[in-house]
Amino acid sequence: MPDSENSWSSSVINEQLRKRLETHDSAKVTNLNSQPCIAVNMPSGKNLTFDGEAGDNFAGVNNGTNIILNGDAGRFVGNGMNLGEIIINGNCDEGVGHCLTGGIIVIQGSSEGNVGPSMKGGDLIISENVRGDLATCMSGGNIIVCGDVLGDIGKMMSGGKIFIAGEFDQNQNLNAKNTSPTDLRVIQKTLRDYGVNPDRLNFKTITGNFRSTSIKNEEKNDNSIEDSLLLVNAKLSRRPRALHLDDLEMSLSIGKGKEEPLNLTIPLLWTGKNAPSYSTWEINDKSPNNLDSANMAIIDLEATEINRRLDMKRPTDLAFIVELIRQSTSKRIPIMVRLEAGDVENDLNIISKSGAEGVILVSREMPIETAITAARPHNQNLIILASCKKLESKFAAKLLALGASGMFLETECSNSKLKDFGVELSKIVGSLGVGNINDLGTDNLRTNDQNTAAMTGVPIAGYDSVLPMWRH
Repeated sequence: MPDSENSWSSSVINEQLRKRLETHDSAKVTNLNSQPCIAVNMPSGKNLTFDGEAGDNFAGVNNGTNIILNGDAGRFVGNGMNLGEIIINGNCDEGVGHCLTGGIIVIQGSSEGNVGPSMKGGDLIISENVRGDLATCMSGGNIIVCGDVLGDIGKMMSGGKIFIAGEFDQNQNLNAKNTSPTDLRVIQKTLRDYGVNPDRLNFKTITGNFRSTSIKNEEKNDNSIEDSLLLVNAKLSRRPRALHLDDLEMSLSIGKGKEEPLNLTIPLLWTGKNAPSYSTWEINDKSPNNLDSANMAIIDLEATEINRRLDMKRPTDLAFIVELIRQSTSKRIPIMVRLEAGDVENDLNIISKSGAEGVILVSREMPIETAITAARPHNQNLIILASCKKLESKFAAKLLALGASGMFLETECSNSKLKDFGVELSKIVGSLGVGNINDLGTDNLRTNDQNTAAMTGVPIAGYDSVLPMWRH
């Protein structure tokens, strides 16, 4: 493979690597220039060598590739790695080993920030110092640090082992003791295998005592104002459309610019038999193992044991997670972000800049109708899906009229129920005098409640006009 040029993007480099590895067992790239998401989800059993500086998420979602970087790396080396080997002959920034599940990562230098956040398994070696926190939310695997640790160790650490040869501060959440002879022999052999001299290094073994408790999602009635919304059937001013007589366009396409867009005959995503395949990455969880076969990738930001991803320190970091998945799938499938509706307007501003195709809005506190209303200004450039727990055609029609692109059914659905829902939704949409679901709007709705009118911009029945606050 020829030398990379400064103008080469991550997409070009990864595409060329995959093309070469179809017929070769190894490849080398020189003059790497801090591009993000290089060598992510490459073919297993292959060998890759890089010279230069790597950007964020280098060698992320590794599923069995052996990767060497001769130079420094950015943040989150090996993000979501499941298998394989990564050797960095240099230093790295924060977040190395985030959600590491298997394989080994070796940093032949120091980490300039946190190490091993949300680590689940595998091995992580830092041959010098850690200038940040260590093993936050770690639940499995082994971390070996040959130097000092300057930050906190083991916040919410529930499993795994840490071996530290240098200085560190103990705290009440840690159990520290001298390393057993058996473990010490294993550590020394591992370090020698990777060119690190273990002589005169005396390690302490550290374990955490945090007891993880999963968040219980209590069954609650959906918070909805659906009963105060009324569908406006067409009679004279609009011509009703009839199923089987008139053309009714009910389809939804997600990821039109992708190699494999998800094309749906009705505006509904569902789970169960014959449903699309989803590749979901939850907070504090291992990376999905079905990226190569899924029809859609979902970055799920709903709270699990913790309520935020440890590879997102600022809002703009969402774009790096999206790019990691884009490169991991060769930009083949659409990417959606699932989150609880809250500060919808600002959250969707961030999502729209991240490169994701859209959002799945989950309503816990605010009515889903108000969440869709807040998202409405973005429905020209984002797919907006409303999460629901039941199939109800009238409810779906109202949300589509408020601005939703479609629905995401959280429960399983049989083919017969899916067909019945599609037929009934088509009848309702036709009865509104609309031939294409994209033409649905708030003028197809009325409300009998002034608060609903204020929250959604739907005209009040009888008054037949929006409230003054919506006249702009």
